[in-house]
Amino acid sequence: MANILLRSPYYLRPNGVTGATSANLSLSLDGTERYTLSKDTDSQGTVIFEISELSRDYLEVYFYGSYLPVTVDISAVITFLDSENAPLSSVVYSHTGFDGYGEFKDGSNPTISSNTLLQSNTKIYLPDNTQGKVATESNNDILYNTITSTTKGNVTVGTHTINVNRVCEPKYSPIKITFVNRFGALQDLWFFKKTVESLSVRRDSFKRNILTSGGQYNTFKHAKRTLNVIGNEKFTCNSGFVDEQMNEVFKQLMLSEQIWATISGIVHPVDVVSSELQYKTSLNDKLINFTVDFEYAYDTINNIR
Repeated sequence: MANILLRSPYYLRPNGVTGATSANLSLSLDGTERYTLSKDTDSQGTVIFEISELSRDYLEVYFYGSYLPVTVDISAVITFLDSENAPLSSVVYSHTGFDGYGEFKDGSNPTISSNTLLQSNTKIYLPDNTQGKVATESNNDILYNTITSTTKGNVTVGTHTINVNRVCEPKYSPIKITFVNRFGALQDLWFFKKTVESLSVRRDSFKRNILTSGGQYNTFKHAKRTLNVIGNEKFTCNSGFVDEQMNEVFKQLMLSEQIWATISGIVHPVDVVSSELQYKTSLNDKLINFTVDFEYAYDTINNIR
């Protein structure tokens, strides 16, 4: 069994079977058969199936203030058939799917090892008197470990040492950004400094005839009518001064497909608007601060129908 990352391809390639001309794949997700695929084998009786794209259809990570481990159980059975479609042999695979990804430099079929720390940084920043969460792999699942509100300095999480830095911010109201990182786990990222909010509006308009049959018109009527007004609110956050290792965290934030902002205790789905990230070092930049633009992932006017 392997913990596989479903945002990257994962290939099943069993040993070839002599005399096989085709193979069927039965793919079950969370105990229910969802897909049956068939492919011809090559001259050596081998076949290859890619399963992550199909498996990810049944995996959705969500956040509403609680940290729930979300994975998908994957069972794949590949059956080899001869030219008469008679079964020759079968190979069974059992995996757990995480909503993460591997990078090109990691090679094919990226996986997560047992007891892995499911975040790339070992230094975290938390406001004073605030709990935190750190995810680790545990028994083919995600375990969210609690950092208490009074913890400061080095703390052991599973088999890993995490350095907790407390930030006292008397001027600004810190914003917590929660995102799905490269391991498929929820990770918190606090922005402590200046936040700027803005509103952008799109609208359609047309000119209409307000002339009456008597050749008159009312001056309080709109000759130019506006409709389909849609507003989108955005905000720009500043992290405050952080360590160089946070470059990787902000990289994963930029590459994340699911992000939430907790503002004044309310969770909002958001998207990253920024399209570029400059990696920073203490040598080049002295004090490292990241600025990121976010947009609420919904229109300001309720238009859900």
